[in-house]
Amino acid sequence: MTIIVQSFEFLPEIMKYCIEKEMTDEKGILKDVNTFIPIRYQEAVVDEPVIWMSQHPSRADRQADISQTMDLITPFEFDCAVYERDLEDAEKASQNLTMRVIAAIRLNYLEAQKEIVGGRIIRRIGLETYTPVGEVQINGKSDRLPATGVILNIVHTINWDVCCKKLKGDD
Repeated sequence: MTIIVQSFEFLPEIMKYCIEKEMTDEKGILKDVNTFIPIRYQEAVVDEPVIWMSQHPSRADRQADISQTMDLITPFEFDCAVYERDLEDAEKASQNLTMRVIAAIRLNYLEAQKEIVGGRIIRRIGLETYTPVGEVQINGKSDRLPATGVILNIVHTINWDVCCKKLKGDD
């Protein structure tokens, strides 16, 4: 079991692994994606199709008590945009890309944990919201692109006794 500090460090790396694996694999379901932004802010020019990932504030799954084991929910948002000449086609393409992001995480999150953490820290992943039609401005393009977003809740468990012992070096 990881400690709370490691858990928050590992989660973004696990999500990033899931996306990048499907982007770089010859048969990957995201191999058509040109830009993946694993941070909230991006200054460089973006080439679409694009996926933005951002982490939201974490919260306790139920009444939090630091004297026992606690489940934390850490939401990750993925916003996807694809340029098509026809706006209706662009909306469909961005929705399709968003569904493939969800599938990429489902396909790879167990392997990612083994590779990055050496064990399992994610208890479950749930869908919080799916927003089918939004828009984003892409640097270098005059038009706004239709975008689709999804927020996935990553539930991970913290055992405070283990955390305190490991932080003190008592393991």
